[in-house]
Amino acid sequence: MKITDIDVSLSHGQLFHKQLILVYFGMVVCCLFPILTIIMIALQMEWTAEIVSTMALCNILGFAFLALLIYIKIKNDRLKNKIKLWLDDAVTLKAYSQKIDEHKLGIQPKATKIQVTFTFDNNHYKRQSTYKVFGGYEGCVGCFNKYADKEVDILYSPKYDEVMILKD
Repeated sequence: MKITDIDVSLSHGQLFHKQLILVYFGMVVCCLFPILTIIMIALQMEWTAEIVSTMALCNILGFAFLALLIYIKIKNDRLKNKIKLWLDDAVTLKAYSQKIDEHKLGIQPKATKIQVTFTFDNNHYKRQSTYKVFGGYEGCVGCFNKYADKEVDILYSPKYDEVMILKD
C-alpha cells in the first residue's frame, strides 16, 4: 500500500496529495510581491505615499500567507512520515463508518464525527475520529462527511492503533 492510496486518518484528518500543487503555486505568487518591489526600486520609480503603503501591505500580506502555506506543507510532510511508520504493520480491512455527531458553525460547511467499526484477529474494534480543527468540535471535520454511514476500506495499524481510510 502507498501513502497516495490514503485519504484520511481518524486522528489527523485529511492528507493532502494533489492539493499541494496549489500550495506550491501560492508560494510562488507570494514571492512575486517582494520581487515586484525590488524591480520598482531598481527602475527608480517615483514613490508616492499610496504606492509605498500599497506595496508594504502587499509584501506583509504576502509573507503572512507564505508562512501559512509553509506551515501547511510542513504539517503534511510530518503526517506523511507518521503514516510511513503506520504502513509497516498496516492491514487492509473492510469496515463500517457510522456518523455519530454533526455540527455546522455559521457559514462553514457541516463537519461530521465518525465511528469506524471493524474486526481484526477475531476482535471487534470501534475507533472514533479525534482530529480537531481550530474552533471546531473534537472529531468533527468536513473531510469525514463523505465516509459517514457507509462501508469503507481501511488500513489498520495494530502497533500504533491507527485507522486510515483509503480513497474510494
